[in-house]
Amino acid sequence: MFKLTQKQQHWLDFLRAMTLKEIKARYKHAVLGFLWMLIVPLSQMAVMGFVFQFFIPVHVDNYFLFLFAGLLAWNFFSYSVNKSTSAFVHERSLIKKAKFPRETIILSIVLSNLFHFVVSMGLLLILLIGDKVILESYSLIELVAYIGRMLWVGPLLVWILLLTSGLSLLTSSLNVKYRDVNFLVQAVMPLWFYGTPIVYTLDLLPRFLFPIFYLNPMTAITQGFHFALMGIPITSIDLTLVSLIMTMILVGMGWWVFKKESPYFDDWV
Repeated sequence: MFKLTQKQQHWLDFLRAMTLKEIKARYKHAVLGFLWMLIVPLSQMAVMGFVFQFFIPVHVDNYFLFLFAGLLAWNFFSYSVNKSTSAFVHERSLIKKAKFPRETIILSIVLSNLFHFVVSMGLLLILLIGDKVILESYSLIELVAYIGRMLWVGPLLVWILLLTSGLSLLTSSLNVKYRDVNFLVQAVMPLWFYGTPIVYTLDLLPRFLFPIFYLNPMTAITQGFHFALMGIPITSIDLTLVSLIMTMILVGMGWWVFKKESPYFDDWV
């Protein structure tokens, strides 16, 4: 049976403590507490759904749920990367005072946001299943098939977790030495949002633009959540494969840059 070494156990304990600290700190003085996990994406869904359904002819059965599913994934990704990018600089006092695995600062931010993402996704799954059972009167076989498709949410969570962690390590490590990276991330994220099929579907775009969207891993991830939750077909297997390759490249780059730069964090922060 696999047994963790003492060093690995200490690393996990420290990561767990940092993650719990992040979760508690986020809503510490908020009156509504964890309700903000749903209030924010629901308000975004309501406003954006109201605006875009009149300007973009997206042909899906329930545009608001389509939008909500994409927003949950995007909010986890963008909030994690935005906050992580400046994390090493913000934690300069801790970095200078103590010796500990530096990557836990970033991973704790990503994991705390994953916790909020999973809770929100769980509530969405309950709503979707209830909608099928109560409003559409699905047969038992159809309902089992529908729930089976939802099992793809698990691998998609692992995928988006790896992508977010890799990119967060990359931008945060570079930002220690080049503070422009933080401003670059803040400028790129809104553009990246509209370059991801969250408020629209890819079939609305001309085919010559598809190679650009293939290079965006969030395209395949978003389509994956739309398929798992709403049964909307994925554009192509090629898109998924290219996105997986891009994810592996970003994860590899993030870890390599972090290992290369982290010994010098004390000098730069």
